[in-house]
Amino acid sequence: TGPLMIGASTTIAEYQLPRILGEFKERFPQVQARLTVANSETVAAKVADHSLDVGLIEAPSHNPHLTTLACCEDELVMICTPQHPLAKLAEITPAQLAEQPYISREIGSGTRNVVDDYFRNANVSPDDLHIMMELGSLEAIKGAVEAGLGVAIVSRSTIQKELKLGDLVAISLNPPLIRPL
Repeated sequence: TGPLMIGASTTIAEYQLPRILGEFKERFPQVQARLTVANSETVAAKVADHSLDVGLIEAPSHNPHLTTLACCEDELVMICTPQHPLAKLAEITPAQLAEQPYISREIGSGTRNVVDDYFRNANVSPDDLHIMMELGSLEAIKGAVEAGLGVAIVSRSTIQKELKLGDLVAISLNPPLIRPL
């Protein structure tokens, strides 16, 4: 009775959700889905207050009233321009990344939380990063990196077009950063 209210973080909504919703609609054609796109923190809060029926986020929720289930894994990588001095590296460490001008997601983003934890686990304080900008959109981050304003960490699945076109280079992190979605 009534539509299924779904919330999705920006990265999931832009890149994984069309496929997921297509499969869902095929299996349940009678269900009308309504989508809200926001950062992970906002989506989790809306599920907790029953404004949304289900939320798709990039990092586990710390809300004790919610249950989080992983549906797949996602590899994060560093991106830079092909002209960047690090572009030829096969992999990069958190300490090496901390020396670079860095483009970050905004506070409240699931990706930001995962990346900050990654740095902390490698004994690099997120406060020590040379953050040039904090942006709320993956497209804005990719544009800033393409303009040569710094490097960023993003989901490998979200940069396939830019890699094929040669606009960006992806460098694996060492240790790898794999997050559950």
